[in-house]
Amino acid sequence: MTSLIVTGFDAVDNSPQADIGLSPQKMSIHQTAIVSPLAQLGLDVSVGPYAIIEDDTVLGDHCAVEAAAQIRKGTRLGTGCFVGSGAIIGADPQYRGFNKEIISGVIAGDSNVFREYVTVHRSIHDGTSTTLGCDNYLMAGTHIGHDSSVGNSNSMANNVLLGGHVTLGSHCFIGGGAAFHQFVRVGDYVMCQGGGSFSQDLPPFVIAAGLNMAVGINSIGLQRAGFTQAERDEIKAAFRKIYRRTDTLQTVLDKLDTAGLSSHTLSFYQFFREKSKKGICSRSIGRKSKC
Repeated sequence: MTSLIVTGFDAVDNSPQADIGLSPQKMSIHQTAIVSPLAQLGLDVSVGPYAIIEDDTVLGDHCAVEAAAQIRKGTRLGTGCFVGSGAIIGADPQYRGFNKEIISGVIAGDSNVFREYVTVHRSIHDGTSTTLGCDNYLMAGTHIGHDSSVGNSNSMANNVLLGGHVTLGSHCFIGGGAAFHQFVRVGDYVMCQGGGSFSQDLPPFVIAAGLNMAVGINSIGLQRAGFTQAERDEIKAAFRKIYRRTDTLQTVLDKLDTAGLSSHTLSFYQFFREKSKKGICSRSIGRKSKC
């Protein structure tokens, strides 16, 4: 990988920039950084000391890459993303027998924050990517495994672990050290207790804790997100219908009268209808729940 010529904190505007995708606008690139000529950097991008930006990468306008961070081949970052010191985006997956010749990557939307030592691994499949939406905040030490799909506006506290092929919805808050097994699905507006362990799916709108336990509905989170009292009550009723049922899950779903239900409640029921590889977390009966 041939590096871009830099002096001090400013990229040298040598004429090949038009060919390699670099903007002619002034950028802040430290003299010790290694930036491939095949990288495409937008306007007002800053790259700190000893950072590495490999071939076939794209950084949108106003991205910042701090010291010793790495943007690996096949990574695409949208506008206004922040990559903290020591973070590695697009590294090879931790997968036995992985063929390094496979062309895959990581695609992240706008305004994502990857704090110190975050790792996001590329896909194990040729031509596919690990994906993140927009406005996610990944605190220090968080890991996103290969082929995971992360939605928008999620907050993950320090050392959250997402295994391979995990699907995380949007507007979730994941407490520090929570771990998710491969192929697990997590719905929107879920709040997970720090240190929780989840090898089964978590429906939207729930609070989760311990080992595979859905404690109740994330009422405060839904209120803050603008859900009306009626919408929250309807979701609570749906939770009770599923988790306090006496019939089988399929029987309950078959008997549902969905007329007049909000789109949020319909999405809650739809989550249970969709195929699950891991099963769905059960309701905690050892602690008080408002549902």
